[in-house]
Amino acid sequence: MSVESIFFLLAAFVVLLLLVVGFETVGFKLREALLIFVGSTLLFLISFPSVLLYFRGSVGLGIIDLPLGILVFKNLVTIGPHQDLAIGFDVAGFLIPFFVSVAMIVDRRSPAVASLIGVICIASISYLSSGYVAGQGVIIHNIFVIAGAAGILGIVLSRRQWYHVGPISYVSGSLGVLFGADLVRILDILSYQPRGFAFASIGGAGVFDAIFLVGVIAVTIDVIFVENVRLIRWIQRRRIWGQ
Repeated sequence: MSVESIFFLLAAFVVLLLLVVGFETVGFKLREALLIFVGSTLLFLISFPSVLLYFRGSVGLGIIDLPLGILVFKNLVTIGPHQDLAIGFDVAGFLIPFFVSVAMIVDRRSPAVASLIGVICIASISYLSSGYVAGQGVIIHNIFVIAGAAGILGIVLSRRQWYHVGPISYVSGSLGVLFGADLVRILDILSYQPRGFAFASIGGAGVFDAIFLVGVIAVTIDVIFVENVRLIRWIQRRRIWGQ
């Protein structure tokens, strides 16, 4: 292994450690931060199969592995499907953000009213910043604008209770993009008639899409903001003590 590779791995580890610790300071539990960063990354790297929900006009549960061309749905097992539209979701890009968001709402780290306001706002922004393109799926044009808005909403809606900041931003960003960009256009997706086989994946298929990225970027913005506020307050206290 070259020196450059070792340096890159060490740098990546340090950045990951800082993000995990930073997420804890704004309301995340350690296991949630590790699941989001470590768990999602590992699932992404090993190309973990996606969950299949719809295929050939039927709704149910199955799995689909695009790199291997394997599709398992109800009593159907195929290798290298060549026709029809399939719809499902990615475990790393959708399932993890979704259940982490639900857990934060249930244990009230992201209060219900603040969550509802945040999701509605981000869903509206996501809808206006996205569009459906046949054969490509839902395209989001301003992911950093959406993430920035989610981060700001977390700060405002938390009312300076910093342990609520991260959860509110994460819930607003993740669920807002899910509802405002993906689910609202499900009829457009279902109406698509592919010439061959097409898989519409909620949460990305082999890539981290907006549901995952908006939540992570929004909370990272919050971490920077909250830590700067705490630093300023610490400096102010030191000055008072020094007088």
